[in-house]
Amino acid sequence: MPSPNRGLPLAALLALLPAACSGSGDASSNPIGGVNVPPELLACRARIDSPHSFAEIVLRTVQNLGGNRIAERSGPERHVRVHPDGNTVVFARERTFDSPDSREIFVSTIDGSRSELRLTVNNNLEDEPCWSPTGSTVLFTSDRSGSKSLWKCDASGNNPGQFLTPPAGAKDGEADWCRATDRIVFSRADATGKHSLWLVQGDGTGLVQLTDGGIAVGTDHGDRHPAFSPDGARIAFSRRLSADLAALYYVDTATGVVTLRYQPVGEADVPRWAPTADRVFFGLAEPTLGRATLRLASLPAASGDPVQLWPDNRWRLQSIEVLPALPALGTTAAPQALDVTKAQIQIAAGTVQFASTAQLVSQDSDEFTVFTATSGNREIAGINCRFELPLPSAEDMAEVRIKATARVSRGDAGSVLRMSIYNPVDERFDTAFEQPVADTIAHTMTFTTTSLRHLTRERHLRITVIGDLPAGARSQLLVDHVEVTLVPHSAQ
Repeated sequence: MPSPNRGLPLAALLALLPAACSGSGDASSNPIGGVNVPPELLACRARIDSPHSFAEIVLRTVQNLGGNRIAERSGPERHVRVHPDGNTVVFARERTFDSPDSREIFVSTIDGSRSELRLTVNNNLEDEPCWSPTGSTVLFTSDRSGSKSLWKCDASGNNPGQFLTPPAGAKDGEADWCRATDRIVFSRADATGKHSLWLVQGDGTGLVQLTDGGIAVGTDHGDRHPAFSPDGARIAFSRRLSADLAALYYVDTATGVVTLRYQPVGEADVPRWAPTADRVFFGLAEPTLGRATLRLASLPAASGDPVQLWPDNRWRLQSIEVLPALPALGTTAAPQALDVTKAQIQIAAGTVQFASTAQLVSQDSDEFTVFTATSGNREIAGINCRFELPLPSAEDMAEVRIKATARVSRGDAGSVLRMSIYNPVDERFDTAFEQPVADTIAHTMTFTTTSLRHLTRERHLRITVIGDLPAGARSQLLVDHVEVTLVPHSAQ
């Protein structure tokens, strides 16, 4: 067997000290920002392993800073919407696990200045609230009349009444009320369960069908979760073709012309526009590309690719709301590819065999090799790569694009390749990419994020590439390529 450190330069050998796969990072690394930074987004999310016990409405900036929450109680919240006053919010909470009939409408505040108020109290489904343009009325979905339909009540919960009566066999819901035009868009499911979008005036007149649901067939497929642009001229929505396939579309409210904006290899769902209409925030899941669970992402309104705001697979996004304080999308400088030979490489798990940072520069089959170590009933090997971003300040980072190519030497069923990014705020590694592998060929892992939560004030970015195999013979993780591309904000 070759010497474990064959090919390893002395400087790199000193850096290749064991480093834990989880837990705290360097003692000198300081997180950016604090809990009380002014929020720009509200998002309802729930832990995928325990969605009822661990659910919250979080307050974050567009670059994932902040840690405050609203209405931290047992039960997942969804469909949070902010009042015209910019502080009061309305949302639905599922009080009993996996029981839609237990969903009720609540009102709270971002700053905690008023106690939470429950607007509906019954044994029917009450869901998907939104505010009228003046904030005096709440429009919501209810099945108290026997079928899902749109209802409204005063902001205090008084004077409930049915807003629209759907045709026999149809169901209405997922409404959004435009403050600029006083029009309401909602999703109507016909008797077959196929959804299309409809428009109506705020007083209930002028009902018209806007979309036809596309080619979707099957219950709960078609056009879902519509959201008006700030001027009311366009609506972003999710066109669902199956349980795990949905694309992001726009429809022009004047002409009814439907345009595909983004077709993921997976789901694009629950969109919301930025106040300046320069981008759309939405939930994105692409399991076949190693990015499962619906995570918060954003997309320039006109063209370009999405980026992840939350590169963390522990939480499933339920809904998003964008606050008026969100600034316009800034300009960026030219992307900069970082030199991996200047990164600090550490062994996260296992023992090094053939190791040189030069092996990580390009995909050329000259591989950085690490033997697995036994952990529980698994064989695990991994490397940490710590980059220092060439920026005057950490906040000058607009986004980072991360790519790695790796394989394992034993492709048994149950083997996994994983790429994580260190989160100094929460002192943990967040899994950004995870993909089962049942072969020994090289796989490319990628993700792009704008999250400053995963960068330190020292401008350090740490990523981990892991091979995680079932019990068996000692194996190898072979990393052929690690690439980090920095996109800075433009100098003002």
